[in-house]
Amino acid sequence: MPNISIILKERRSNALKGSISSMSNLKGNFYTHRPIKDKPTSWSFENGVTKLNGEAILLKDGKIWHPYQTKIKSHEVNMVLFSGLSSKLSRITDNTDLLKAASGFFRIGSGCYGGRINKV
Repeated sequence: MPNISIILKERRSNALKGSISSMSNLKGNFYTHRPIKDKPTSWSFENGVTKLNGEAILLKDGKIWHPYQTKIKSHEVNMVLFSGLSSKLSRITDNTDLLKAASGFFRIGSGCYGGRINKV
């Protein structure tokens, strides 16, 4: 769904902050969190009092990246699947385009480098 995007614009101490948008309508704040010790890479979403979260699965060309493997470098990751995002968003919206998009893979743009936002 090309009209649905997650734009991460701000680096925070423990996450990248951005938003989910659907045809330029802001839906809420979206955060991605890097893996730490016993917690995997994750995502969270806030919209008023609504707070959702789940695991983010990072991939490079269809192969899963995780911090304990050595074949894929973090900066090579080019896709992400936000596990549970669609089903959790369905609690607060019935926008079918948004729900379809949230259930699929998102491309990671060239402005992101291993969990960091690059200046472009």
